[in-house]
Order: sequence, then C-alpha cells, then structure tokens
Amino acid sequence: MAIRRMRRMLDAFLVPVALGTVSTLVLAQLAMQVPRVRDHVEAMVQTHTVISVQTGTPPGVAEATGSIVLMADSAARAANVIVFRNGVSLGPFTTDEMQILVHSGDVISFRDTTPAGPPVTIYVQDGDSDMLYPVTGETITLGNGAGTASLEPVGFF
Repeated sequence: MAIRRMRRMLDAFLVPVALGTVSTLVLAQLAMQVPRVRDHVEAMVQTHTVISVQTGTPPGVAEATGSIVLMADSAARAANVIVFRNGVSLGPFTTDEMQILVHSGDVISFRDTTPAGPPVTIYVQDGDSDMLYPVTGETITLGNGAGTASLEPVGFF
C-alpha cells in the first residue's frame, strides 16, 4: 500500500517534469529553424571566450637536457659495444663508464660487435634527478647471441 502511494507521488511529479523537458527540447529545436533566431544565437556564441586545450610536450620539458652515466660490468667486454644516441654513434666504451648528454625523447641504443661472444651487462648507474626514464639501475645485457638493445626513450618530469 505504501509503495503504491509512493509510486503515485513520483508519477505525479516525474511525468510533468519529463513532459516539460521534452517540450522544451522540441521548442528549442523548432526555434533554431528560424533564421533570425539562429543568427542571433550564433552571434552570441562568437562573442564568448573560447578556451583551448594544448596537447603535446610542455615547452620546458621539450628543451630539457641532462646526462646519464652508463657502467659496464667489464671494460674489456664493453670495448666491443658501440653506443648510439638517436642512431648516431657515440663510439665504444673506452673504460667501464660512459657519460652521455641527453635530451627529452632521445633513445640510447647499443650494438655488440661480437654478439656471439661473452655477455656484457650495462647498467644505468646515474641520471639527473628530474629524469623519469631511463631509471637508475636499469640493465641491458648483450652477447650470447644478443647483438643489439636499447633503453627507453629519455623522459623528464
């Protein structure tokens, strides 16, 4: 009994609200068919401020630079590894450590000239504090059949 009474009260309230909403939408669509009304509405829209949303890399991040320090587990085996930044050779390891200047989006890759030789592991020993990628401690292992590898693209906060 109480449920019926509640349904009647909701119907008595919701049905007029729904009909009023539909009627308003139909009237607005009909009004927009009149050329003078449509021109007036378009003129009002053009005078209002438009907010644009920018996409892409923020300007400060696009020019971000830093350096990463790569450490090899063996200087002798690392001498066979050529380091590339964006496909441009930076040369092989001359010691067990190499510091590289990087920009946002740079890709550091490696090629082992003796891929069938003994393995060599290269660690990202250090990076700038505002660098997201590559992370300190990330490792790449070359040799034992693996001739090439690359780190994630460089990213900054």
